[in-house]
Amino acid sequence: MNGNPHVTFVCVRNRVRSIFAEFYLGDFFRKRGEAATVASAGFVPQMLKDQLNEARIPLPDPFFNTTMSRWTREFLLEKGIRVPEDWRSKELSAEMVDRSDLIITAIVVQKEELCGLYKEACAKIFAIREMSENAGYLLSEDFSALPLDQNYWYYAEEDPKYVSRVLREWEKTLVSAIPNITARLGMARM
Repeated sequence: MNGNPHVTFVCVRNRVRSIFAEFYLGDFFRKRGEAATVASAGFVPQMLKDQLNEARIPLPDPFFNTTMSRWTREFLLEKGIRVPEDWRSKELSAEMVDRSDLIITAIVVQKEELCGLYKEACAKIFAIREMSENAGYLLSEDFSALPLDQNYWYYAEEDPKYVSRVLREWEKTLVSAIPNITARLGMARM
């Protein structure tokens, strides 16, 4: 690692899980006085694209460069973490992969696909459940839990009950992963 360690979290659209992890872990590092960079981005795995295409559910337009989910923002605020009002989602790029010392995906299929696309970076790409002691993290990996209809994106990103459940499970999994994240980044163990 050159300079400060850099971790990037990846979920599908960068509106719920990965952005929560970016601000949550960034806040954690700041409070500890650690000089680490935490970023987030979105990456749509082909499996999900195929499922949505088969169900004739289009990707929202625009897919990236959108605000975070209202419920993610509120969940972060409950933790005392503020997010800039002008924050926008972004798509994972080759430059982000190259710059990162560690990439953590929300779902296993993203890790597998990214390892295929960025073979040279595969050793630094992990699914969150690989980093966590919370092996039960499955809620957000089960695309069949979401209705494959025209309300799919609303349900996945804006339904208060569903998003709240996802974020509670994601936070528990992330907290459990912090010791492994810090170890992989070469930081003192928690």
